[in-house]
Amino acid sequence: MSLLFLVLSSVLTALSMPGFLFGFLAWFSLIFLFIALEEKKALASTLYGFLYFYIFSAINLYWVLPVLVENLPRTFSRFPGWLGFFAFLLMLAIEALPFALFGLLYSIGTSLRDRPWLDALFVASLYTLVDFLRGIGEMGFTGGTLADALYKDVGLLQLAPLIGSYGLTFLIVLINRLLYTTMKKSSRPIERIALVVLVIVLISYTVEHALPLPTKGETKLIALQTYVKPQEKYSSSSMELYSKLEEHLEKHSSELIVLPEDVFPTDPKKNEVGERLRELAERRNLKILFGAISTDAGAKNSVFLVDESGVRRVYSKVKLFPFVEMLPYEKIFGVFGFLRGLTYLQPGEGFSPVKIEDYATLGIQICFESYFAEPSRQLVKKGAEVLIVCTNDGWFDYNTALIQHFSKSVFRAVETRRQVIQVSNAGVTGVVDPYGRIVKTLPVKKYDSMKIELLPREGETFYARYGDLIVWFCLAIVLLKLMLPREKNIHVRRIWR
Repeated sequence: MSLLFLVLSSVLTALSMPGFLFGFLAWFSLIFLFIALEEKKALASTLYGFLYFYIFSAINLYWVLPVLVENLPRTFSRFPGWLGFFAFLLMLAIEALPFALFGLLYSIGTSLRDRPWLDALFVASLYTLVDFLRGIGEMGFTGGTLADALYKDVGLLQLAPLIGSYGLTFLIVLINRLLYTTMKKSSRPIERIALVVLVIVLISYTVEHALPLPTKGETKLIALQTYVKPQEKYSSSSMELYSKLEEHLEKHSSELIVLPEDVFPTDPKKNEVGERLRELAERRNLKILFGAISTDAGAKNSVFLVDESGVRRVYSKVKLFPFVEMLPYEKIFGVFGFLRGLTYLQPGEGFSPVKIEDYATLGIQICFESYFAEPSRQLVKKGAEVLIVCTNDGWFDYNTALIQHFSKSVFRAVETRRQVIQVSNAGVTGVVDPYGRIVKTLPVKKYDSMKIELLPREGETFYARYGDLIVWFCLAIVLLKLMLPREKNIHVRRIWR
C-alpha cells in the first residue's frame, strides 16, 4: 500500500508541473509521499525518496525521450535509438539520486510528536535543500522544481523578489507537511485540504488584482520566431538558411530585431552570411541580434549583433548544457561523448549586458541559462534593464517542453522585477512583465513575429542582490533538527484506507 501512495504522490506532483494539468495539485501532492514514508527504516526511506523523484521525473521529462531516441540519432547519426533510451534512464537516475539523501535524512530527523511546526520546518527545509543541490555543479538542472507549479499564480509569485523560486518550493512543502500532520488528527481530511487550497488560491487572486496595471513602453523591438527543424538546419548551408530568413527581415525597417539561438550553425563572420546581413541591416536601417556559433576564440554558442557597421559577437553562453554542449566530469562520463551536438563548446567570458544605441541595456541569456536564477541576477547587478532569452527549442516534439522552458522566464522576471522576452525557434516566444504576468505569446511551431514595447527598469530586488538566502536558512534548520536528541515516545499510527 505504501508503494501505491508513493506512486500517487509522484504522479500528482508531475501533473502539477507546467504543461500538464493544474498547479494547485502541488499543495497536497506530497501528503501521499509522507504517508508512504511512515515508519520506514533508513534503507527503505532512502529507496522511497529515490523512487519518488525517479517516477516524477520520468513523467515530467517524458519529452526528453524522443530527443534521445529519435531526433538526435536522426540528425547526427552518431548513436542508435536504443542507446538513447538507456541514456534517458540514466538521466532519470542522476536526477533522482539527491532525493535518496532526502529519504535517508527524513527517516533520521522527522517526528510528529509535540512539535509539528519544527517538524514541518525540517521537512520543508530538507526538501528545498536537496532540490537546490540537484541544480548545482556541471550537471545541475532545475526542471521539476516544485515552484514551477506556481508559474501562473501571479499573486504568490510576488514573494519571489524576496525569497526566489526555492523559497516558493519551501512554502509548498511546508503547507503539504502541515496538512499531513493535521490529517492524522482529523476525521475530515479532504475538507481541510480543499479549504486550505481554496484560501491559497483566493490570496493569490487578490494579490494579483492589487498589482499595478500593465504599462506601455515607447521603444519597441521585433521578436522573430523562425521555426527551422534541426534536421533541416544541420543539413542546410548557412546561405540556404539565410535565404529563407531574408524575406522576413526585409519586411522591417529602422527596428531592432531579435532572433533565436543557433540561427546559423557556422560563424557568420567567416562566411558570406555576415556580409549579406550587414548589407541588409544598412539598407533597411536595422539592428539584428541573432544566435550562431562563434569560432574566434574556440567554438562558442553566441549571440551576434549586426548593423551597418558589421557583425560582432556580443555574448557567449556561459552555462553550457551537459553532455550536448560539454562533457561533465569527463573521467566518470566520458563514455557518453556520443550525445554531443555538432561539437563541444567553450563557455563564454561572463555575464555582461549589451548596450545598443537608442535601446535599453539588454541582459542576454541563451537557452538553458534561463533555467537558473544566477545569470539573471548577475546581469541585473551589472545594469541590465530588460532580459532576453534566445533559445532553440526545435528539438522537442511535445509542447510540454516548450511551456516548461517558458515558465522559467516567468520566475526570472519576477525575481528581478525585469521584463523578460523569450525568442525561440519553435516557441514559446513571448514576453513577461516585471510582475510575472505573461503579456503575450506567439503560436508555437510556426514562422511568426511580434512587436514588443520595452519596459526598462533599474535597481535590484532583495533576491537579485542577495540570492538564495533561503537555502542557508534551510541548511541551518536541517542541521539543528538532526542534532537534536530523538524523541522516544510511542507512535500512534493512523491506518490509511
